[in-house]
Amino acid sequence: MDTEVKEPKEEEPVEESSESPKDTRLLVAIGDLHGDYYRLERLLRESELILPGTAAWNPEASNVDLILIGDYVDWRNEPLEGPQSEWVQGAKRILDTLYSLHHQLETLREQNKAFDSHIYTILGNHDEMMLEAHTVFSFLEMGQLKEFLAAVGQNRHVRHAIAGLGLEQNQIERLLKFLNWYVQGGQATVEGYGELEDWKQAMDTEMGDFLRQHLRLGVKVNDRLFAHTAPDPKHFWLPIDEIIELPMEQYKLAKESFLWSRKIWGYDYCTGSRTVPFTPEEMDEMLEGMGVKGVVVGHTPLPHDGKPVVAYEGRVINIDLHAFPGSEAFIERYVPEGKKLTPLRDLSKGR
Repeated sequence: MDTEVKEPKEEEPVEESSESPKDTRLLVAIGDLHGDYYRLERLLRESELILPGTAAWNPEASNVDLILIGDYVDWRNEPLEGPQSEWVQGAKRILDTLYSLHHQLETLREQNKAFDSHIYTILGNHDEMMLEAHTVFSFLEMGQLKEFLAAVGQNRHVRHAIAGLGLEQNQIERLLKFLNWYVQGGQATVEGYGELEDWKQAMDTEMGDFLRQHLRLGVKVNDRLFAHTAPDPKHFWLPIDEIIELPMEQYKLAKESFLWSRKIWGYDYCTGSRTVPFTPEEMDEMLEGMGVKGVVVGHTPLPHDGKPVVAYEGRVINIDLHAFPGSEAFIERYVPEGKKLTPLRDLSKGR
């Protein structure tokens, strides 16, 4: 691709003479995990966000913005950190950790008004695929789904496996979406819970509710947009407040673009073929339209040395470093200006 990629610049120290330490915040952004629980644990420990030997938030770690960029689930045989024999537990342990930290931080903020740390969990395309896959149970019984998967596993043509289920066209499309997720790493996610019934139970109850309510399209922190990826269509280069107010049909299209787009790296997300990446002028237009100075994204693996990949003269940072044991998080200290931490998802509307 023609886009210039550079090593991250060394972090500039905050001038302590102009701001008191309490005004400075720590930002830690972690890229796509795809079931690599031990990578998540290591990065949290290295940043001293959790207490040694535990998954408990360090109460001394205040003024922290922890951002996870999405794709927590669906391992596809990539290299992992930690014991390879425990891969099957990865996705479940990641989701359990996010759920636990979210509630821990809520409690710490309630108990101590001076405590001001937050976790922001971004929605990835694989997380969305999993949540969509769960909707298959609105028209299929567990036994029917298992029979379908067994038939496909026995190399029966998918069309033949569907025959006899008596499904409508829209239901067939949703069943095929389930199968697409299942074969792209979803089976590993299910196995982490035990059986299909166990995974369904989790998605039916508190864990599923948490994911639907708290996985965001993005969040703006320190004048950067953190999202799973940056949208291709120019008509979605909008301020965050305008994105969340779009009519539902337009919002769905915006969500698809924020989950799947790859033109920023020179790929067509529908076909995977190479295309012309955004020009510097288009990147200026995107950032101006969104009202930010830069974007931090995942979704698209790029050649790297374990460090975040910096492009477009520092205006775009890619932190999709999964499948690279020992890779780093994106970390910076900053002094917030004005209103910070704007969600790119209106939770009140159940989106």
